Amino acid sequence: MRNRKDRRNAETPKSQNTETERSTFRLFGVSVFRRFGFSAFPFFVVALTVAPSLGGAPDPPILFTDVTVASGIDFIETIGDREMSNIVESSGVGCGFLDYDGDGWLDIFLVNGCWLEGLSDPKLDPESRKKLASATNRLYRNRKDGTFEDVTVRAGLARPAYGMGVAAADYDGDGDADIYVTNYGSNSLYRNNGDGTFTDVARQAGVDDKGWGTGAFFFDYNRDGWLDLYVGNYLDFDPNYRLYYAPDAFPGPLDYNGKQDKLYRNNGDGTFTDVTQVSGIAIQPMGRAMGVGGVDYDGDGFVDVFVSNDAMENFLFRNKGDGTFENRALSSGAAFGQNGDATSAMGVEIGDYDNDGQFDIFIPDMTYSCLYHNVGRGRFDDEAAKSGISPVLGQYIGWGAVFADFSLDGRLDLYVSTGDAHHLEPHEDVLLLGSESGRFADASESAGKCMAQKQVGRGAAGGDFDNDGDMDVLVTNLNDRPALLRNDTPRRDRHWLTVSLVGRPPNRDAIGAVVKIEVGKLRQMRQRMSGGSYLSQHDPRIHFGLGEHTTVDRLEVTWPDGTKSTLQDIRADQLLTVRYGSGVVSESK
Repeated sequence: MRNRKDRRNAETPKSQNTETERSTFRLFGVSVFRRFGFSAFPFFVVALTVAPSLGGAPDPPILFTDVTVASGIDFIETIGDREMSNIVESSGVGCGFLDYDGDGWLDIFLVNGCWLEGLSDPKLDPESRKKLASATNRLYRNRKDGTFEDVTVRAGLARPAYGMGVAAADYDGDGDADIYVTNYGSNSLYRNNGDGTFTDVARQAGVDDKGWGTGAFFFDYNRDGWLDLYVGNYLDFDPNYRLYYAPDAFPGPLDYNGKQDKLYRNNGDGTFTDVTQVSGIAIQPMGRAMGVGGVDYDGDGFVDVFVSNDAMENFLFRNKGDGTFENRALSSGAAFGQNGDATSAMGVEIGDYDNDGQFDIFIPDMTYSCLYHNVGRGRFDDEAAKSGISPVLGQYIGWGAVFADFSLDGRLDLYVSTGDAHHLEPHEDVLLLGSESGRFADASESAGKCMAQKQVGRGAAGGDFDNDGDMDVLVTNLNDRPALLRNDTPRRDRHWLTVSLVGRPPNRDAIGAVVKIEVGKLRQMRQRMSGGSYLSQHDPRIHFGLGEHTTVDRLEVTWPDGTKSTLQDIRADQLLTVRYGSGVVSESK
């Protein structure tokens, strides 16, 4: 598959080396046509309007710098092989931002695969097998100066396993972040000991689940204050089944039966109870979960569950508020794509991209990504085409995604990680710039040299790792180093607010809380969530871009138990900590 930049480079003569010539080509070439999706006449008018200003080389709206090496992250992910030979290796791994030591700076967790007998290539030489079999996940501590220190061994996390996803939350209510890792094999629950070390308590806690875990997240589905755990499971993989279409290199998802997802209720004593059957999420046919996410899509105060399934319909489990769920995907319009097709869904990314007060859901896909626009009354419309997303992402295979206001203009932008699903064929990632109209424009080519890097991307996470007020991005890449992209976007008098929530114990993380702000005529809304994207974990803090406003007129937190805290006239450009019970508190009706 030839991507956007391959086509541009192939069609542009080598003599056209000036910035003006390249910009003019992009204006009148296919890439700009795809970027804005205009018909021929409006496109021509816009080209004439914009072209004269290109000689001045205006600042890009968003600018990223790859600081992976400079930051001290020396991690190289492995699928356990030199080439993809099965769907397990293809699925890849996630990554996470979390503050494991509670110092106010984001640390980084990187999931890893390994050489695994019965799965990986047995023909690898013994030395390579031994090295790859010992590969582990990695934890990097933020040194607060733009660099990180590998503390994996010291933290007790150097444990080989074929990793997939990561979710972080304080599940035991002791005040520090714990880590749940899904694996091909038994999953791990790393309890934070509070001294910089972790202990795997998955088996004792009853959440080791020996299936094939993918996405996972913590949430309080029954509102008892304790964080429960949803674990997505993918396939009943058979390594001995080898019938497939030759160019695909290995069998695909439709060659295997799906696996049952799991819902674990937190007992409040460090253990969980499997409530999959009694909760109503055990439906037929079983899904092929890739990504999972928690969102209160209908605004009733109970967190619901969205499951992006591969090569079949998605699930949307509405929380009925009595400890049970019902699948509303089909009736809500979120089961299939806009054309009624079963998508090859990957991650789940949630955000109110058009600032209308309803949470929307973006699903990256192999061919046709979905943007489920929440229109209220429990209904969604797929507006991937209308929003301008489909024409850009149609030439890529999308995996992870990050909704964040990278430009600080008060509108959510969208970063999408990409990579081939059957071969280690690298692609560039995609950056889409949000707008007041709800349409997205392809800003990839102007967002820095790092956006031209080609890697086989999978997981993606968003977070402000350097605490400078803008959102950065972390991406995992198969058989390669990750990409830590620092946001160096010129501020242009734009401002921000980051909100850290301290909830009512035992849900100290306040997972499930909704934060709304009013800035002039602008309204924004975010939800405190665990997990996110594809197999990954976002910054636990909540970030808002404020445009040129230096004050937030009003901030309202709806806590997981339904009470509200209201703050007014908040200074911009700060990390604001809001504790349960602070501000003007009123009981919700």
